[in-house]
Amino acid sequence: MTKIQANGVLLFTAMIWGFGFIFQKYAMEYIEPFSFNAFRYIIGGLCLLPLVYFRSKSKSSKSKKRPPEKTSPALIKGAIIAGAAMFIGASLQQFGLLKTTVTNVSFITGLYIVIVPIIGLFLGHRYKAGIWVAISIAAGGLYLLSGMEGLSMGEGDFLVLCSTVSWACHVLLIDHLSGKFDGIKIAAGQFFACAAFSLIAAIYSNEKIIFTAWNEWKWVIASGLLPIGIGFTLQVVAQKYSPPAQAAIILSLESVFGAAAGYLFLEEILSFNGLIGAALMLAGCVLAQLFPPLPLANNR
Repeated sequence: MTKIQANGVLLFTAMIWGFGFIFQKYAMEYIEPFSFNAFRYIIGGLCLLPLVYFRSKSKSSKSKKRPPEKTSPALIKGAIIAGAAMFIGASLQQFGLLKTTVTNVSFITGLYIVIVPIIGLFLGHRYKAGIWVAISIAAGGLYLLSGMEGLSMGEGDFLVLCSTVSWACHVLLIDHLSGKFDGIKIAAGQFFACAAFSLIAAIYSNEKIIFTAWNEWKWVIASGLLPIGIGFTLQVVAQKYSPPAQAAIILSLESVFGAAAGYLFLEEILSFNGLIGAALMLAGCVLAQLFPPLPLANNR
């Protein structure tokens, strides 16, 4: 795969993720949040199992003298921790969708790109001063998009913003784990862990966990198969050939596709301030990619 082809696949992935917010929004008319997340992440995990199998088989055939690779306790522990972060992020996002628009959710979720450096500071990361310009631009955009009055914002937007912090933590966790373990195994493991946490929360909250109507299942299947199963797989495959900064910028277009989906399917139209805010948030997210963490040698 060439770099141009890889970037095209990433653009398609961003489109799948952006339009996937529609599935999440429609699902809330029939299913409660925890139950929806439980079953869509189970489906997402099942989509990755064939990939895990064939990758393991390919590795064993290339090196017949080596014993089959086993799933270590450390990998399982890492997948559970990542799944817990994913559970918190997905739950807050889903509850936020009950009280705000798909357009707002898509742009606010994209802020994880600028929240990661803030959290990274507490982990000893250092950045050039330009990163704070990017964060300031994105924060100003959030102010306009969410229609804040003073320092307050709508409940739905606030829940999605909290979910974005969790997604940022999840990105840092995956960055740490991917250097130690197979990325596809981590992905599948975290999906099943997130599903388990969601199912426990659904039972505890007395949510309905047995679906019999097609209107319930179609959104679960669509969300689990496309944004989670297929979307993540395409991302993993394409990022092998696309530079990280380029990949992050392309994937941040998820917010633009989410806004387009909100307009086309839900007739969501941003106000003038909202349009300016969305543009500033997207600009801040793209600009943030120009200022990766400084090398360790420069941190002293």
